Amino acid sequence: MGQVPSAELQELWLDAVRLPEVSDPRESCLVELSEYTGESRDVIEQRCKRAVDEQRELWYQRDRSDESSLTDFYNECDAYLYELLWWHALQQGAAPAWNARLLDIAENFGCRDYLDFGGGIGTNAILLGRAGLNVTVADVSDILQSCAKWRLQKRGIDATLIDLKAEQPQPESYDLISAIDVLEHVADPLATLTQLQRSLKPGGILVFDLIAGDADPDRPFHLLRSKFPIRSEIRGLGFRRVEHFQKYLVYQKVHRDEALQRFTRVWDIARWRAYYLLQGRWP
Repeated sequence: MGQVPSAELQELWLDAVRLPEVSDPRESCLVELSEYTGESRDVIEQRCKRAVDEQRELWYQRDRSDESSLTDFYNECDAYLYELLWWHALQQGAAPAWNARLLDIAENFGCRDYLDFGGGIGTNAILLGRAGLNVTVADVSDILQSCAKWRLQKRGIDATLIDLKAEQPQPESYDLISAIDVLEHVADPLATLTQLQRSLKPGGILVFDLIAGDADPDRPFHLLRSKFPIRSEIRGLGFRRVEHFQKYLVYQKVHRDEALQRFTRVWDIARWRAYYLLQGRWP
């Protein structure tokens, strides 16, 4: 697939983003945030445009080297409301519309119970809820969860919300989980993937992406420095890859006997280590 989602995907995505009575996505973003926050549209537009700056400024106000400080950051950072809805309304490019492929995946694998892990303001849950799936949104941020709940209710979509500070998704409860733009934010991505594997039903599908690289002064809250740990361990956690598109990886939960699982893990660590070393990079 190309790097730009099709016009059809963009329209499917925007159907989930927009308020039913507002056709223009930018206008819908401003109207919805104004209604939710009580702020003027001029204030909202300015906050949307400088949301990443606000996030960065809050991040540097204290040390973020332990997990509790990470939780505090996401629980206090209301700038995410403005960044996410502005971005989802395709005001910074069309990339978010790739999320509409979740509809194809749900249909192709017969999924009915969906978990949006790190679901933010709930747009993916709206997308899948409109298609008739049972949706759950899990996040660590009270600010984002409150907004997601309000947006879902406004569209008449029933959803379960999980506060990740207090509980984890139940084992073998979902046949589709997405963790999109999530793993770069968590303290231990492999522990997160292990938890999601447990929460999937046998044969269930996980959709996620990997954003990794050197420390970014503009987005210091992106913590993942290398894709190697996840690339080399994901199949060893009990997954097999079934598809990929654009930056998204689609894996299925599988059962392997103990010997095969051990061999799979050792083989993947070795081959991915070789892949990185051949490129002159230390894995």
